[in-house]
Amino acid sequence: METRIFRGVPLRMKQDGWWLDAPKTTGQGKQMRRKHDGMKAGLLITLIATGDLLVWQAVPAISFALLALVIVMAGLALAWPRLGMQARVGIASGAVLSVLPLIELVQSLSVLIALCGLTGCVVALAGLSRGDLLRGGLRLWWVAPLHSAQSGIKTAGQLGNARPGPFDIRAFVMAWALPLGTTVVFALLLIGANPVLDRIFANLAEWQVPAPNMWRLWFWIALAVMIWPVLAAWGMRERLRARRPVRSTVRRQGIINAESVARSLVAFNALFAVQTGMDILFLYGDAGLPDGITAATYAHRGAYPLLVTALLAGLFAVLARPHLAGRPVLRWLMLLWLAQTLALVAASVWRLDTYVDIYGLTRLRLAAYVWMGLVASGLCIVVWQVWRDYPAVWMLLRGGALAAAVLYVCAFVSFDAAIARHNLSRHTDPDTFALCGLSEDVVPAMTARFGANWSAECVSSYRVPRVFQPNDWREWGFRNWRVRRSLANMTQTATAP
Repeated sequence: METRIFRGVPLRMKQDGWWLDAPKTTGQGKQMRRKHDGMKAGLLITLIATGDLLVWQAVPAISFALLALVIVMAGLALAWPRLGMQARVGIASGAVLSVLPLIELVQSLSVLIALCGLTGCVVALAGLSRGDLLRGGLRLWWVAPLHSAQSGIKTAGQLGNARPGPFDIRAFVMAWALPLGTTVVFALLLIGANPVLDRIFANLAEWQVPAPNMWRLWFWIALAVMIWPVLAAWGMRERLRARRPVRSTVRRQGIINAESVARSLVAFNALFAVQTGMDILFLYGDAGLPDGITAATYAHRGAYPLLVTALLAGLFAVLARPHLAGRPVLRWLMLLWLAQTLALVAASVWRLDTYVDIYGLTRLRLAAYVWMGLVASGLCIVVWQVWRDYPAVWMLLRGGALAAAVLYVCAFVSFDAAIARHNLSRHTDPDTFALCGLSEDVVPAMTARFGANWSAECVSSYRVPRVFQPNDWREWGFRNWRVRRSLANMTQTATAP
């Protein structure tokens, strides 16, 4: 019979049985836990009331950012003793940076940034290390609802099993009979002597409790579902930190190997050299194009496909990098190909710029400028990675940080205002129909070009941008405030439509 020796507890058993190591709860520990749970329940009710005050029936604006910030700070206050100073500062500053785009403008990009940033803050509240933040953030979206449901069922069971202690009627009468009785007598005398108090008391007697608004009740439930995981983040620590068992696998040779990479790089360099040569002739050399092909057509056909080509080239470079070690020829072929890819990106920018000069700027074309710059920067990172022989993780971290930083900055830039300023200042006959279909950010530029009666330039009355006027401070937005201030500075008499 074969004897097997297991050295230590298997990793999967450690992950699934983390609760076996929980310390036994003593009477004092139970009392402290009840006190802590009661504090969290009271804080939950307070935050729901705060959310109702800030968000209910309000246009998404600064109130959403304030509510998110208050919730995270409440969770930080509960987890404060368990966190180090560096974690406290990181969570607080991360929460502020996450909600700043919402204060600028509540849009899809700002909401995405806020969700990602606040998810990281909640995971940090659970006490996870930096290496576990990404995995914990991904697991949070299914661990949090499950943990909230289990906590609610457990709390309901504890309340159901709670038994009140013996009630001493005599002690209650001896303690409260005199103060309650005399207070009622004095209150009746004062109400009879004061007509104002009598009127208030009569109104209170006639007041009826309004029927609950079901939509508002569902709103409170939704708030509770979002708030509770932040307050109970530390209880999800082990579930968020659980890692998959490391399995030793034999690496087999795939279709990406040294031989296939070498043949691919030779073919890629030859193919890209043809495209680069044609760009030098037709874009930079002003060579004559064939009949039926204009400069605008040549520019438009190549801008976006070449951008996709650069993205695929960067992906191939990352996958092929492990096979370049110890092969200087392949390494130089890779660097040459990446240099040609950067030349293609530069040609794409040139093509796009030529097309914009003729037909104007749009959201898609402006976004293409941003993505081309991002792709070019990412390719530079890949070139440096290949040159210095850094691992793929080095490139992924810096490329991801660069992309996150660019998206974060874009949340504070009004693309519509930039489009309006460009098209109205550089084109004698701008496409006002397209401009009228954009947001309120185009109104200052339209007013500066056409005057207070700029709405007459819009073909259809259904495509006239309206400047939003907030009803109260909850609906205030920084970008909307800038638009209204610009209009107020341009004219004091004309009212923006």
